[in-house]
Amino acid sequence: MDFKMEHPASRNIIRSPIMLRWLLIAFQLTALCASLGGPLRPKLKPVDPDKLSESERKKASELFQQLKLHADNPTERTKIIRQIAEIGRASAKKMFELLDRQLQPLWNDYRKLFTSAAKKVAASKSTGSARQEILKLEQEVRSLRELGDRLTKAQIQQTGDPALERLKQLKFLTLKEILAVNPALEKKRVEMIEFGKQRSLCISQLLLLEDEARPFGLEQIIAFEEQTAQSALGMPGDYLATLRYNTKLATTLPFAEVEAIRDMNRYRMLIGLAPCVIDPRLCKAARDHSRDMHEKDFFSHTSPVPGKKTPWIRAKLEGTTAKAENIYSGNEKGHAANRAWWYSPGHHRNMLSPSNRRVGMGVHSKDWTQMFGN
Repeated sequence: MDFKMEHPASRNIIRSPIMLRWLLIAFQLTALCASLGGPLRPKLKPVDPDKLSESERKKASELFQQLKLHADNPTERTKIIRQIAEIGRASAKKMFELLDRQLQPLWNDYRKLFTSAAKKVAASKSTGSARQEILKLEQEVRSLRELGDRLTKAQIQQTGDPALERLKQLKFLTLKEILAVNPALEKKRVEMIEFGKQRSLCISQLLLLEDEARPFGLEQIIAFEEQTAQSALGMPGDYLATLRYNTKLATTLPFAEVEAIRDMNRYRMLIGLAPCVIDPRLCKAARDHSRDMHEKDFFSHTSPVPGKKTPWIRAKLEGTTAKAENIYSGNEKGHAANRAWWYSPGHHRNMLSPSNRRVGMGVHSKDWTQMFGN
């Protein structure tokens, strides 16, 4: 057999019987690799992401020992737990399981102490004269809305502001008042907040979903504290039911929007109106309008975007209905938007309408939209 190559210098080598034999073997191996779907490779043992190397185990062990030395320093513990979680899945998993075992008794203890303290503060405020003053002040503020188009910002400032501030003192328990009852509460609260951060570090490393690890952090702590404070003062059962429902929905919405709705409902409850139920579809419609205003550079209830001209159309696109809309621009915080609407007569009447049953708030950058439904 005579193999001919283009380069003349290679002819003598190719004609060598030994080289011909090796070439044939190479061709056969190439054909075999092709039939197997790829090149021949040594069998590699797969790396187990849930196992640590010797050096990683040593580092994790040292950090776990450091945790014991900082049992009374939640902030320092958070720093150490961050390092543990970053070593690998195995160390993050061990840390998460340890934190989860410790969470429930700590959380139960905090809730028990907080509830007891809230009841003590509420008892000191629940007097006959206080109830009479509350009814009088509520009526003063609600009567502002009845002025209709004659309502002015000056009237809201002169009558509404002093009444609202006094109602806050009479109707709501502040966190400061409750924590002052028991000196141990504030320390436990800091510990719980850091505990939430520590769990989140592990959850992020493990890429756990909500159904695999229940959320716990500042948002859940605040929601419990507000509901407990409101319940301690004897808030109507239907109000509490609405607030509990809103808390459940809160995990599906941006935190800024949830906080803005919670703040708006405080205005309503302060003057004796029922809180509004969150309508996620109105939130979506509101959020989209805020984004459109920001991106299209306009500020109006009437949208230039085709198919989104009015609030009612925008609500319908999301499968719901709306009866009123407020818009605001200038601050990314929801409480700033609510405060601006409180002082604006038309928006004031919208926000504090007794017929409102549903609400949605949406933000994009510093643009806010608030929508109400029956």
